[in-house]
Amino acid sequence: MFGRYLDFKKQETELYDEIWELSEELDRQYKEGKDTTDTIQRFGEVLEEFLLFRQQGGKDPLVKGKL
Repeated sequence: MFGRYLDFKKQETELYDEIWELSEELDRQYKEGKDTTDTIQRFGEVLEEFLLFRQQGGKDPLVKGKL
């Protein structure tokens, strides 16, 4: 049971980190006047992934990508 909690927290932290990194990238691109379309699309995908992760309590089959 404790191991599952640790796995959940690890996956949650990885998603938080990815959201933070994409947010920073969007800010940088915006300030530089660059096209943010691809980053915004990825940001939306990660937010959706995070939402599914939270709704399912961190159950692996719904979490895609590098998790």
